[in-house]
Formats: sequence, C-alpha cells, structure tokens
Amino acid sequence: MKVRNAKKEDMKEIAEIMMKESAKKPYNEKYTLKSAVKESKEFFKNEIYVAVNEKEIIGFIASHVISSDKKKGYIDELWIRPNYQGKGAGKMLVKFVEEKYKKDGISGIRLSTIKKAKAYGFYNKLKYKNADLVYMEKKL
Repeated sequence: MKVRNAKKEDMKEIAEIMMKESAKKPYNEKYTLKSAVKESKEFFKNEIYVAVNEKEIIGFIASHVISSDKKKGYIDELWIRPNYQGKGAGKMLVKFVEEKYKKDGISGIRLSTIKKAKAYGFYNKLKYKNADLVYMEKKL
C-alpha cells in the first residue's frame, strides 16, 4: 500500500467508495453516484489523498487547513473499502496527513465523527480526544 495525491481521474472511484461506505449505519447517507461525484469535486479544492494497493484505490482522506485558524487542520472525510478496513490503510492515510501538516507548521487537527461509529474507536486509538466543541443537530 502507498499514499499519493488524488488525481481528477480518481474522482469516480472516490465517489463510489464514499457513496457505498457512508450509506451504512450509523451514517445512513443517501448519495447517488452523481451527488457523490459532485461532493468529491469539492475535496479537490483542498487536499485529497488516496491509499493504493497496486492499481486499486482502497480508500481516501480529504482534509484542509482551517481558514479562520491557519494553525489547525481538519479531516473532512476518511473512507476505506470494507475488505481493507482494519489492515492499516486508514491509519496510513491519517499519519500521512499528520506528517504533512506537521511539516507545514500546523499545530493540531480536528475532525468530527459519530460516537457509535467504528471511526470513533479508530480515532481514539490514534490519540484523538474529545474536544470541548459540541456538534448539535436538529431534524426538520
């Protein structure tokens, strides 16, 4: 496995991974391929990296530097194909972004996740801690 910058021609594969994985519990997102591609285009405005095993994209991470605090980064999305979950691909992508941001003088990274998601435990293992920030939502 290796990490590289995502290319425009990777967009459909990135969108498919996001569409399929985010549809699962507890996220239950309802992307179509068209809406997932549209969202993926937004990632290319910032930073997006893919984990590749031979020629197959097995996952991706999208991140950016927070515009109001240039010393903080934010992980927007991290999705891994199911057959590669638990095998180090997600950790490799997060560590790649951490090292890049560290070299760029970024002092911290933020993200949001659902407590019931596997991602919550994954980020805890990587020493991400709950912040004082509370994310609230109201269904309309």
